[in-house]
Amino acid sequence: MPRPLIRRTLLTFSALFALPGVITLALVLLPPPSWEGWQFALLALEFSLFMALPALCGLILALLARGRWGGMLAGANALLLMLTLVPSATLWNTARTEKAPLSLSAYTAGLATDTDREPLTTAYHRVDGDPLELDVWEPAEPSDDPLPIVVNVHGGADDLPQSLLPRWDTWMADGDRVVFEVDYRFFPDGAWEESVADVRCALGWVHENAAEYGGDPDRIAVTGQSAGGLLALLSTYTDQVDPSCDTEVPDVAAVVAWYSVADGTADAPEVPWRQRRSPIGDELLESSERMVGGAPEDFPEEYEAMSPIHQVTADTPPTLVITAGHDLFLDPEDNRRFVARLDEAGVPHDHLELPWTEHMFDLNWGGFASQITRHSIDGFLDHHLVP
Repeated sequence: MPRPLIRRTLLTFSALFALPGVITLALVLLPPPSWEGWQFALLALEFSLFMALPALCGLILALLARGRWGGMLAGANALLLMLTLVPSATLWNTARTEKAPLSLSAYTAGLATDTDREPLTTAYHRVDGDPLELDVWEPAEPSDDPLPIVVNVHGGADDLPQSLLPRWDTWMADGDRVVFEVDYRFFPDGAWEESVADVRCALGWVHENAAEYGGDPDRIAVTGQSAGGLLALLSTYTDQVDPSCDTEVPDVAAVVAWYSVADGTADAPEVPWRQRRSPIGDELLESSERMVGGAPEDFPEEYEAMSPIHQVTADTPPTLVITAGHDLFLDPEDNRRFVARLDEAGVPHDHLELPWTEHMFDLNWGGFASQITRHSIDGFLDHHLVP
């Protein structure tokens, strides 16, 4: 093959290898054009080490091609390579700070949507004849002693299952805990309190039935992701909302909120500019106003009542706040203010902020953000769920 043709081939493939990196960076850094665009950006960011491979190949081909165009493409691919390594590099630094071990081999462990067993599903309440269900996840190795309990509240939307990411449930259970994954009515229009009421009902049911599943009713932690984290906080921070069933809601030993909004009032930090410039932002704004009945300026008391930052007291249970540093749905400053409020009130708390990490980062089971999170949750729960 003539040398000019070889060089053109090398340059062409170098440019093609750069293209995935350019598209990925645009979706990660710019407002997503659609939900599908955001989902692709989420996967690209959480699997960013894999996205570095095309840039590396493009760099090698450009160096082989040489010449002016080879130099330009080499520079472009080198820049893309460095940028795709930034999320992993910053998380390695966070892992050192948190003293969390990281495994490069575990990075390829896949998604958290599958696991090695099935839960026991049961109804904890009925509303208008429709069951509200929960999944019970028990340890693979049974215990003779009553185990601490984790009640998890899923986020997402009303059509999602309670055990949304079951690999997290079995991991939590295999840490010698009994896990209850709770479904609920998802923020009905103008009646957001019904979601809180359902979670409080579930907490009462779990407390009453804990012994049947080998759980200790006096050691309960509540966790939740996104909207589920909001409900975990509201259902444990205040008793202003009665449970949706006839039960006694227990005090809990700890709360863990993952990438959850703490302040929905007009004084809250603005949502990220990527959301404000995206069609997704319009959808989310309409949805939040629909569940309350209007804008924060029109219903200030309602928005304050559904904002955990305004429910903090000295009696608030110990709380772990997990913040995604590159969250489309939440400015990290919201969580930082929340943590400052917990500190002011003297509430025991931990704060894990994960840089260059997107909402729902826990979808990637082996990702560095998920590995660090497991380390933090384990330590926090072990400390606060002692017998």
